[in-house]
Amino acid sequence: MGSMKKKIGIAVSAAGLLAVAVTFVSVVSANSTDKVEIRLAHNQSAGSEIADSIAMFSEFAAEDESKNLNVNIYASGVLGTEKEEIEMVQAGILDMAKVSSNTLGQFADEYAIFAVPYLFVDQDHYYTAMEKSEKVKELFRSTAKDGFIAIGYYANGSRNFYLKEDKACTDPSVLKGKKIRSMPSSTSMDMISRMGGSPVPMAASETYTSLQQGIVDGAENTELALTVDGHQDLVKSYTYTEHQYSPDIYIISTKAWEKLSSDQQDYLVECLEKTNDNFKKLYNGMMEEAMEEAQSHGVKVYRDIDKSEFIEAVSPIHEEFCGRGDSYRELYEDIQKYAK
Repeated sequence: MGSMKKKIGIAVSAAGLLAVAVTFVSVVSANSTDKVEIRLAHNQSAGSEIADSIAMFSEFAAEDESKNLNVNIYASGVLGTEKEEIEMVQAGILDMAKVSSNTLGQFADEYAIFAVPYLFVDQDHYYTAMEKSEKVKELFRSTAKDGFIAIGYYANGSRNFYLKEDKACTDPSVLKGKKIRSMPSSTSMDMISRMGGSPVPMAASETYTSLQQGIVDGAENTELALTVDGHQDLVKSYTYTEHQYSPDIYIISTKAWEKLSSDQQDYLVECLEKTNDNFKKLYNGMMEEAMEEAQSHGVKVYRDIDKSEFIEAVSPIHEEFCGRGDSYRELYEDIQKYAK
C-alpha cells in the first residue's frame, strides 16, 4: 500500500472564498465551441489510491473531444472542508464536489438514510441498490432548488470497528465503556451507543491524535482509513462488523448543470459511472492489501463474525428513520427490495 499519507486540510476563509469566486469563471454556454471547464473538489489526499481513482474521471471526460468537457480536480481539501465545498457548489462558485453522504445529510435530511446501520446486507446489495433504486435517483435530484443535484456516487466500502486492544467486536458487551470516535452525525452517534460504545464525535483528521493520546479507545471506518491515516500503528484489532456502507456522492451546481447541453449532461454521468466501475474493480484488492499492511504492523483481523446482536441493537434506528414520513419510508423500502 505504501507509507502513511497525511491528509492536508486547508480551511477556506471568507477572503479565500472571495478569491475563489473571482478566480472561478462560470461554465461557458453549451453552445460555445470553447471547452467547458468543470472544477471538482474533494478531500482525499493527493497521491492516495482513492485520489488517483477519482482522477480517472478527468481522463474519461477528455476521451470524447466532441463533448468539449475539461474536468479539473482539486484534491486534499485545498478548497476547504466538505461542508464548505457544498456551500461553494450551492453558490455556483465551484462546479462539482465529491463529499460524504453524512456531510450531505446536513443539507438534505433524507441523505441520513446512508448512515442507518445495516441498511445494506452486503456489498452486492449496496452496489445494486445504489445503481437501480428509483428512490435513490429521486433523492439525487431532490435538491435542485437548493443549488445542487447529485449525479453519481463513489463506492466506499464497509465501515468496521477497530480497537487499541486485541479483542474482536462480536457483540455490544465488547464495546461497553469504550470511547469510540464517531462521525459528527446524530445517526452515527446513536448507532455507536446502541452497539455498546460511547461515541466521541470528531473530524476524521483528529482520529490519529485522539487514538495516540487515549482520548478514544477505538474507531470505525474502512480498511483504507486504517492504513492511509496510519491508525494501524496505534490499534491492535480490526473486526469486520460491516455495519455501514456509506457512499460518497458527486454533486454539481444547478447553475453549472443547466448550462450544459443534454448530451454533455449524459456524458458527464456516463464518465462518473465509468470512474466508479473502475474503482469497484480495484476495490477488493486494495482492501486486501490494506489488511496485509495492517497485519504486518501487528493488527489482528477478525472476519465472519455473528452480527445478529448488533443488528438487533440498532433496529430502532431503522424504525425511527421510516417514522419520519412517507418519503423516508418509501426510500428505505425501495433500497431494501434489492437485498437478496
